[in-house]
Amino acid sequence: MSGGTGSVRAGAHEPAREGGAEASEGGRAPADFDAFFTAHRPALLARAVMLCGNRQDAEDAVQDAFLAALENWDRINGYEQPNAWVNLVMRRKLWRVLRLRLKAKRATLDVSLPRQALPDETAQARRVLTAMAALPPRQRMVLVMYSLYAMTHEEIADDLNIAPSTARGNLRKGRDNLRRMLGLDPDANPLGEVPLVGTGGPAPGDRLAAALSATDSWLCSAFEEDEQAQQQARADLAGRRGNGTGRT
Repeated sequence: MSGGTGSVRAGAHEPAREGGAEASEGGRAPADFDAFFTAHRPALLARAVMLCGNRQDAEDAVQDAFLAALENWDRINGYEQPNAWVNLVMRRKLWRVLRLRLKAKRATLDVSLPRQALPDETAQARRVLTAMAALPPRQRMVLVMYSLYAMTHEEIADDLNIAPSTARGNLRKGRDNLRRMLGLDPDANPLGEVPLVGTGGPAPGDRLAAALSATDSWLCSAFEEDEQAQQQARADLAGRRGNGTGRT
C-alpha cells in the first residue's frame, strides 16, 4: 500500500502490508464483518467520491480498503475504530491513483438521486460536485480532509507525505477557488491567519464546510439506497478473497 507513510491518527492504526488472516472455509467472512461492511460502505464511498470526484476510482479504492480489512479482520476487528483504519487505506489508495496522473479523470458520477432529497438539496450537491471537479487533485484532497475529516494541516501533511506548508497552501487555494466557484462570500478571517495547529477542521458557521458536508450526506444517502450495488460489492469482495485475488 503506497501513499503517506507517517504516523496514523488515533484508532486508525497502520494498515497491514500484505497477506493477513487465512480465509475461513469457503472464503466467507465472519458475520460481524458483513454488518461492518453494510453499515459503513455508503459513507465511505461518499467520502471517496468527495476526495477524488470519480465514481469508478472511488469504488475501486473502497473495495480495496474493505478487502484489506477482510483479509485482516481478526486483527482489525479488535481496533477501537476499525472504520478509521479502512478510511486511511482508502485515502492512501486514492492519493496514489491521483499522483500517477497529470490530471484527475473527470467523468459523470452516475449517482441516483436520494428519494428523500429536496430539489434544492440536489441542486446544491450537484453544484458542489461540479465545482470540486475543477479543483486540482491535491487541493481537493486537502480540502476534504480538513473539512470532512476535521484533520489539522499537520495531520494532512503526515497522511499525504507532503510538507505542512504545502498542505496549508493547498488548503488556502482550494478554499479560495471553491468558494469563488460557488459564489460564497470571502472568509471573515483569511485562512492564513487561522491557528490550525492543535485544531482540527473548520470553525462553526463555515459556509463552505457546511456545503461540503451537505454534499457528502447527499451522496451517502444515494449510496445507502442503492441496495443492489451494495450487495454486488459484498459479493465481489467474497469472490476476490476466495480466488486469492490480491490488491493492486
